[in-house]
Amino acid sequence: MDRKDFLKSCGMFGVGSCLLPGTMGAFANSVKDEPPTTPCEDKEAFSQKWVKRFFDVFDGKLDGDKRDEIMHANGRVCFLGSIGDKKVEPVDVDILIDQMNKYSGEIAATRDGNVIDFHYVKNPRGLKVADGYCLCPLVESGPKGLSGTYCECSVGYVREMFETYTGKTASVELVESLKRGGKTCRFKITLT
Repeated sequence: MDRKDFLKSCGMFGVGSCLLPGTMGAFANSVKDEPPTTPCEDKEAFSQKWVKRFFDVFDGKLDGDKRDEIMHANGRVCFLGSIGDKKVEPVDVDILIDQMNKYSGEIAATRDGNVIDFHYVKNPRGLKVADGYCLCPLVESGPKGLSGTYCECSVGYVREMFETYTGKTASVELVESLKRGGKTCRFKITLT
């Protein structure tokens, strides 16, 4: 049995927990054929800093209309990526609103004619906007000072979501967002 197989069969984390603190990482990374990697915490910290710096540059180099256009397009692609290859059959708007409210466990959407008031309540992991979490996993807990431009991604996401699920054309206005100092992430959707 080679060293790599031995370590795996011993349950490195179970046996390794007896090792002195700080030695487990070095021991695990010394396993042949497995190059060392950056710890997840370090990657997350770097990502948070990178996102903040990127949006500082983004805001400084592009006018507001161009920034919004890019972020809306990114949000639309993000929604499409979230459903993958799943075939979606459009449903009646009232059925969609009912499903959204059941999913959230509270009123997330209401309708007045062709106008829908929608706000995010929680994400699939249960993180809630009311607790201060952004529902985008990339920035759910930060970074501090992130530009409100980031929220324009959600405008594109919400637009694509409503258009996909209703089969109607939608215009979306961001009414309030956490990253812009609000208490919720709220949208006005007008269906045509």
